[in-house]
Amino acid sequence: MANTTRRETPKGEARRRQVLDAATECFRQEGIHSSSISRISRTSGMSPGHIYHYFESKEAIVEAIAERQEHENLELLDSFQADTQGGDVATRLVRRIPEVVARGTNPANTALSLELAAEASRNRAVAQIIHRMDKGITDRFVRLIEDVGMPAGLSSADVLNRVDFIALMINGLPLRAQMNPDLDVDAMTGMLCDVIRFLLEPPRG
Repeated sequence: MANTTRRETPKGEARRRQVLDAATECFRQEGIHSSSISRISRTSGMSPGHIYHYFESKEAIVEAIAERQEHENLELLDSFQADTQGGDVATRLVRRIPEVVARGTNPANTALSLELAAEASRNRAVAQIIHRMDKGITDRFVRLIEDVGMPAGLSSADVLNRVDFIALMINGLPLRAQMNPDLDVDAMTGMLCDVIRFLLEPPRG
């Protein structure tokens, strides 16, 4: 497992970030399996021995990067929870969608997302992190919906299924952006917002 329990000095935390940033760049460019510790060492400007001081293996680095993605996704939910502009669930979520789509189609993010998904199919530890991340985000989002107000006429099971469908569309963005570099991001954003309103807005009339 990634070494996340040891307390680090500010310099140690900066070194860990340096390793993770370098590994992330290597994974994006060359893939996880093709990126050796020696390659990460050259990219980070740190010796392999220094890297092993902070991470016991390449697998631990992969796990830490997956955990960092989890943290970034939770920050997005924090912004949803802190939304002071009001409105129903659909309105609040639609306000976040441009940011979600921009992140999901950013070339710097798409390759890494696809690499982590592929690694999860081979690496049980990474798969567990991704499953935990998905469940934690889904559960928290459903709780936020309950706090804001459940869409009229929908049961908790209905809402969960609709949240899963929205996640399916969002999670597919990196793959679609990778396959179609000319993807019309503005059009995708607008259509995704329309689907969210259809799924989560209270019925009219």
